[in-house]
Amino acid sequence: MARPRVRGRLLDAAYELLCEGGVSLLTTRGVAAKAGTTEASVFNNFGDKNGLLKALIAERLPQVIAVHNEVNRPDTSDLTSWVSDVLSAAEDFYIVVVPLSAPIWATGHRLLSDENERESLFPLHAALTLRLRVLQHSGVVSEGFQAESTATLLLGAALHNALNYIALFGGEGRYMAEDDLAVIHNDPVRSLHKRALVESLVRLIRAE
Repeated sequence: MARPRVRGRLLDAAYELLCEGGVSLLTTRGVAAKAGTTEASVFNNFGDKNGLLKALIAERLPQVIAVHNEVNRPDTSDLTSWVSDVLSAAEDFYIVVVPLSAPIWATGHRLLSDENERESLFPLHAALTLRLRVLQHSGVVSEGFQAESTATLLLGAALHNALNYIALFGGEGRYMAEDDLAVIHNDPVRSLHKRALVESLVRLIRAE
């Protein structure tokens, strides 16, 4: 039987292990030991390791909260700033989530057969698509583009950049904390590339 308090301790323990030593420390036995409980508690609360990883991503990673906050930021009067901040937050999101979600994707052929699972694996794309449609309806952005395709363009670019950063700076499944992400954001080459990308996206969606 799942117990909310034990579940919270397990998620806290998993996040601490992630910060201490990266993805390699996230074993069900290691998380249980860190939380001061049994390995059976992990299975009772999350089903399996994939369930633990999905809960960790959704409920503990600050980058997940940050990117959804940027997508749904009330003030989009400066469209260039909003697109730029969403792109940066999405890059951070993918930098930390991709290494964590590898075991989930390894069983994707099974998970993707279920519609609810498909939606749970693509929550950011759905959120950005919805936000773009809301902005279209309110006249902030043009109605002449397809929201779903534009969300794919922006998030696809963010994922592409994130994979490059993981290859260059990640290594050995290391968790990229705030200090690591700050170094990436201050890279001058990245800044030039990002500016050009943001300008292209803004031209696509700006209302005439």
